[in-house]
Amino acid sequence: MRHLNLFPLVIGLLLTACNPSEKPAAPEAPVAPEAPSAKAKFPVHCFEQRMPDGSVLSFQYTEYYEDIVGILDYTFAEKDGAHGTFKGTKEGNVITATWNYMIEGSNQVEVVMFKIEGDKAMKASGELMEDPDGKLIMKDPASATWEETFTRVDCD
Repeated sequence: MRHLNLFPLVIGLLLTACNPSEKPAAPEAPVAPEAPSAKAKFPVHCFEQRMPDGSVLSFQYTEYYEDIVGILDYTFAEKDGAHGTFKGTKEGNVITATWNYMIEGSNQVEVVMFKIEGDKAMKASGELMEDPDGKLIMKDPASATWEETFTRVDCD
């Protein structure tokens, strides 16, 4: 007799399990249009110089509206390098930027200049001095030489 009393309960559970409750479907969120690729809007320009000893000097920049932002790395084969980022401006084909980098465990700030000519980027060199804020600046930018040359490469 006892089994007969459980029979309606078991049938009820089976019916409930077989007929899932119908809940109104939640409205789907609209799919946002795909944002344009930053790479397409702000292309990265990459240059490097490879030395016979295996050292690699790399320079890359992006024109981000009126600003130029980038990375300048000196990776030397057998000594400490200098690695950091820069931000500046571009007038014609010359980039002038403030490079914040780490060298031998210390932070340093230096004003750097690059001239872009086709598939080449040349870094200005000259005598440096420290300004009152501790930033390295070129003593006489007008007498800078443009001998350190980087060649355009594909960006990774």
